[in-house]
Amino acid sequence: MKRLTLILGFAITVPAFALTQSPRPGDRIGVLRMTDRYTRGAEAAVAKTVQAALRNELRDLGFDAYDTRLTFDELSRHSLPPAEYFVEIISGPSASNPVGGAGVGIRAVSVEVGVVVAEVAAEVRVYDGRTLNLIAQFDLRKNTSAIVPMGIGLGGRWSWAYIALPFIQYGQYRAAAHAVARQAAERIAAGR
Repeated sequence: MKRLTLILGFAITVPAFALTQSPRPGDRIGVLRMTDRYTRGAEAAVAKTVQAALRNELRDLGFDAYDTRLTFDELSRHSLPPAEYFVEIISGPSASNPVGGAGVGIRAVSVEVGVVVAEVAAEVRVYDGRTLNLIAQFDLRKNTSAIVPMGIGLGGRWSWAYIALPFIQYGQYRAAAHAVARQAAERIAAGR
C-alpha cells in the first residue's frame, strides 16, 4: 500500500510540476500598454516609466523584451505577435506627498526643505504568448522617501518671489516606479 501511494503521488506530482512555466533568458517578452484611463497626469507618467523601466530591466536579465504597442484587449482581438510571454502592468494607487518641511532663510534667499514620500503600486500579469492564458499574477508596491528642496524664495526690500520645485516630487515618483519595475522583472525571471 505504501508503494502504491508513493507511485501514485509521484505520478501526480511530476506532471503538475511539468505544467508550470518559467521564463528563461533569451525568451521574447512583449510588454503590453496600459488602458486609456492612464493617459493623463501624473499616473500616465508613472505608468510609462514603469513600462519603459520593465523593458530595460528584462533586457538586463537577458530577455528579448519589447513594446507591443497594444493593450491586452487589443492584443486579444488581433493576431498575436511572436512572443513566448506577454506582461501587462495595471497601475494601482500612486501618490507623492510632502509630509513635513521647514523653511530656512538667509538674507535675500530662502529655501523650503521637505520630506516627500512617493508610493507606486502595480498589479503585474504574465500571459502565455501562444494562448494568452494567465500564468502568473502578483501585486507590487514601493515607497520611497527623501528630504528634498521644495521651493526657493528670493527677495529684497521691495519685492519677493517664490519658485516651487514640483519636479522634485516627480523624481520621487520615478524612483518608486523604477523600483516596482525592477521587482517585477525579478519576479518574472524567477517564474513566481
